[in-house]
Amino acid sequence: MKKILAKVYEVLRAYTLEEKVLSLICFVILLFFGVRGINSVIDPNSTYFQKGVYTEGLISSKSLLLNPLYMDFSQANRDIGSLVFSGLLKYDPKVKSFVDDLASLKISEDQKEYLLTLKDGLKWQDGELLTVDDVLFTFNIIQNPDFQNLLIKTDFDKVKIEKVDGKTVKFILEKPNSFFVTNLNIGILPKHLLENIAVKDLLVDSFNLKPVGSGPYKVVDLITMGSDGRQKVVLSRNDLYYGVKPTIQQIRFNIYPDEINLLKDKDSLDVISKISGDLNQLVFDKRFTTNSYTLPQYTAVFFNTNSEKLKELKLRIALVKLIDKDELIKGLHNKLRVDTPLMELNQEEWMYKSDLNEANGSLFDAGYKFKKDEKGNVLEGETYRKDKDGNELKLIMIAKVYDNNLEQKEEQEKTVNFLVESWKKGGVDVKVNYLDDAAFAEAINVKNYDMVLAGQSMGYNLDTFPFWHSSQAKEGGLNLSNYKSFAADAQIEKIRLTFDLEDKENRQKKLADVIAKEVPALFLYRPSYNFLTDGKVKNIDLNGLDFISDRFKNVASWCIGDEC
Repeated sequence: MKKILAKVYEVLRAYTLEEKVLSLICFVILLFFGVRGINSVIDPNSTYFQKGVYTEGLISSKSLLLNPLYMDFSQANRDIGSLVFSGLLKYDPKVKSFVDDLASLKISEDQKEYLLTLKDGLKWQDGELLTVDDVLFTFNIIQNPDFQNLLIKTDFDKVKIEKVDGKTVKFILEKPNSFFVTNLNIGILPKHLLENIAVKDLLVDSFNLKPVGSGPYKVVDLITMGSDGRQKVVLSRNDLYYGVKPTIQQIRFNIYPDEINLLKDKDSLDVISKISGDLNQLVFDKRFTTNSYTLPQYTAVFFNTNSEKLKELKLRIALVKLIDKDELIKGLHNKLRVDTPLMELNQEEWMYKSDLNEANGSLFDAGYKFKKDEKGNVLEGETYRKDKDGNELKLIMIAKVYDNNLEQKEEQEKTVNFLVESWKKGGVDVKVNYLDDAAFAEAINVKNYDMVLAGQSMGYNLDTFPFWHSSQAKEGGLNLSNYKSFAADAQIEKIRLTFDLEDKENRQKKLADVIAKEVPALFLYRPSYNFLTDGKVKNIDLNGLDFISDRFKNVASWCIGDEC
């Protein structure tokens, strides 16, 4: 080795200055590409070596279900599905409104008829023509009694859908609904591939693992889940896409069952779109740039107003007054206080203030008291209040089990423990029943609880009808509080009827005031999320999002390296 180094030194001494500089440059270049070559063999998934490829990490313990009618079931479904499928209209975050996608829209003067005319030359990703029959097929599924997604199903209740001609379909409403346009972004399904599948079987059909849509990207391979719970989806650009075609050739989604697995693989990712919990440590990773965003969703304790005890307004008021939400939020990651379900309003205007004295007064007025001695002191061992018959004040709250999601499980445990201990201080005994997905869904369906801890996403339209109108206080309805209020119904219906933005906002404030006074729920918090990017992909825009999947609405303007 010494002889070799001596020889090299001797050769270098004979070089001119220019030759030495040139040799050094060549050496650095060879070293750079040599290291890249070695690394690409060691870690072929490293994003540095994938020009024209975008790789994103998601977390989901559920099996992917790439069907636009079931996007609500997980973030991964919605994110990936938004690239594979197209709707009649699409949401544009830049203008916070819905614009043409597969079709152009014309609304009748009475605001009850929505005429959608398809664009020319639309094709499915398998080359078949996309027609009005596909549109009718999709919405007939939604209106079928066997369709399982209640949220979408409610939006098209009593809506007539007619084929006008070979390019046009009409939606006819019983009465005007200013929110209805937001329902027309649902992805359209291919009739030629699914017409022989029963609606009740669509949820488990193999189509959901290798779907055919009409969006800007198509699924390359059948989606499978590994033994470790990981899923991988590779999308390639759809060259049959009718709109502006993206420049990025391929998008890869690596889906992990939990944060631990994602953290191990972080160097292979360009973007992590939704981080919280353990993933927050990545905010300090110099490889990533962090951006924050919020979405129109909230977590609340819904009081079943059909429950024998919770029919009493004074008790509901007390349950709210016993909770110091600001103190609760201090113990949670990235949460913002919520005091009204009308997410478009300034939350501070409707702020509840916790007050133990007021809570005790409300409980006393509701007929629940502690046993006391002759001097008025609470007897030893009297932890919970009793009614006039000597029965302790006990309530049942249900919550969903999150054993496969450590972050949600930890967050829920902290929230539940805080609530139970706070209510105990007022003499209220709350037992919490944790239910798996199936049992929780069934309990929600039949409203078998005193209270339920749950989250609600308002989506694009911020329409309170499915969640708070009395017509939805029924088995299978989404009114979790069984809330029935003539005053609230009147405002909800008028909000739907008006297309005037100023009038709509005034009525929303009136509705928020009604709900604040009648206390059908304890509104807790909304999440704030962090979005991480390594900067490889340019022009990602997070402004105006209602769902995090909305970031893909301008995917055609994204670019990588020389494409920019």
